[in-house]
Amino acid sequence: MPEASAGATPDSVLTEPSTTLDVATTIASVAPLTGWQAVDRYLEITLIRGGSSAASIAVMRNGGLEHSQAFGERVPGDAAEAEDRFRVASVSKTIAAITALQLAEAGTLDLDARIGSLLASDLGVGTPAAGVTALTIRQLLVHRSGFAQYEDLFFRNEVGSCREAAVIGLTQSLQGTPGDQFQYSNLNFCLLGIAIEVLTGERYENVVRREVLDPLGIEGMRMADTFDVGVGDVEHRSTQGRNYMEVLGAAGAWIATPTDLVTILDSIDPETPGTKLLDAATLVQMQTITVDPPKPVDAQGTTGPASATTIPPDPTSGYGMGLMIFDAEDDIALSFGHTGTLESTHAMFARRPDGLTWAVTVSGDYPASTRDLAKIVDNALLLGGFTDGSYVVVPQPIDEG
Repeated sequence: MPEASAGATPDSVLTEPSTTLDVATTIASVAPLTGWQAVDRYLEITLIRGGSSAASIAVMRNGGLEHSQAFGERVPGDAAEAEDRFRVASVSKTIAAITALQLAEAGTLDLDARIGSLLASDLGVGTPAAGVTALTIRQLLVHRSGFAQYEDLFFRNEVGSCREAAVIGLTQSLQGTPGDQFQYSNLNFCLLGIAIEVLTGERYENVVRREVLDPLGIEGMRMADTFDVGVGDVEHRSTQGRNYMEVLGAAGAWIATPTDLVTILDSIDPETPGTKLLDAATLVQMQTITVDPPKPVDAQGTTGPASATTIPPDPTSGYGMGLMIFDAEDDIALSFGHTGTLESTHAMFARRPDGLTWAVTVSGDYPASTRDLAKIVDNALLLGGFTDGSYVVVPQPIDEG
């Protein structure tokens, strides 16, 4: 996984990622402007003229909302507004993780208790696959359950709901050993949402509202179906016959404003004032990069069955609990957040170590890779004079489907 660079120059920051737009022309169009006007102009030119139909941004500094703006059209002929809700895709995983960890603090669930049999019983699975009964919530949170990615299951209209996907996942052979290697899979968080329902006796969405949204004063956020566009919702063009939102469930079905997202991310930032949803010790767990178990080595130093093990250096980027760690030093997460990708959807939020926290949501196909949002926002903040370009956010590549 790539590391975040702390030494990029402004010139390197102004290299546009994967774009067909003329970079010099784009920057020249922004140059006469300063502050948030420059930020907004750059984002509008880059994202909307790049081909997407709508986009929105929110930026916090040291826990206070400093800016929010929307670009393009909510639906054809209707201008987007900063209060409009977009699909947030896999950013939903951070929301699920916060909720699960709050319940763990309250004693409602045990991160390390085996829950495979409980899930199988609730889903009517009489004979779960080998290894399933050993599953724990911690393994789901860190994508180390042994499940395959199941991309077709979630995105090819093979089932009608998260629960149907979960039944298949619990009955098919695991791809790996629970607790072993990292394998990003939407099934982990689909199952996490079901586990929360089983353990609380409540609908997952209601639990999130009580544990996360209400304490933060967030209204309007909801879980939506693929073709569910309500008042104040941005339309994301979807191919007829698809149903991925219903299947993802807790893994990716939330819609929210960027302001909602920065508020949630700030609630797990120990360096800012305001409401914190988790205890300090739990935040450390959530923001700690999980690593693969050490591999055994023989006397010649090659991999093999032996008592000695290889101990890799501490990673500087990776995955925590429902959280991407973009940059870490001495086991301390400096920059973290999550990306989210669906059909006609790009979403990302990030906490920077300089006190800035931002979220961007996009309806459309530009940029081609959601990870490019990090460079686009870095460019915009630099042009606006809010950063000096000496720190950039570099998300690790994870295939989210």
